[in-house]
Amino acid sequence: MNNEMKSFVRDLSLNLLTNNHKIEIDSSKRYNDKIRWFMPSRKLINHIIESGGVLTGSRALRCYKINGKSILDRRTKDWDFIVTQDMAFKICDNFDIGIIPGVDKVISVSNQRYWRHPDYMEAYRVGAVDVQLIIKDELPEYESVDGVNVSSLQYIVNEKMKLIDELGEKVINSSSISEERKELGKHLDDMTQVIIKFNCVRNENT
Repeated sequence: MNNEMKSFVRDLSLNLLTNNHKIEIDSSKRYNDKIRWFMPSRKLINHIIESGGVLTGSRALRCYKINGKSILDRRTKDWDFIVTQDMAFKICDNFDIGIIPGVDKVISVSNQRYWRHPDYMEAYRVGAVDVQLIIKDELPEYESVDGVNVSSLQYIVNEKMKLIDELGEKVINSSSISEERKELGKHLDDMTQVIIKFNCVRNENT
């Protein structure tokens, strides 16, 4: 399954590079619901966006359209942002997050609680959270739409495939129904939906 998926992803990546399709971003799709007053960690999320953090992961993937059609419809729980270390220090200071933000580390936030992880692979262990701050030396390629920085479609796809490979290695060595297995299933489902939607759009134009 993974090799077959990689073959489709290579085809998708080639089409993105050759600009064979119209790629659009609908930033309103970052929200699951129209009413957002009770959205968990709303102030923190708005602050990260205003500070230039780059939205990534499944929530960013929801924003993308190919030839006018959305490529992911799944409701998402957390907000994944990539920020630089300087940005992370300011966010921690403004929101009293008592963690030193190291490069390539991840800070998970849920209401007033927070955790620090050595990498994104470990972040899911605390369960569902509101925000994941992924700290990098530099921001990835992104597009700014309506004041929101959204990571490139190619970057999101590449990162999801890396996670699928890494989680797959862990699952092979575990017979239990673990958090790794649940997380792997989520990313596989996302990429399966993206591949199906992309190929439907492509076939409509041939």
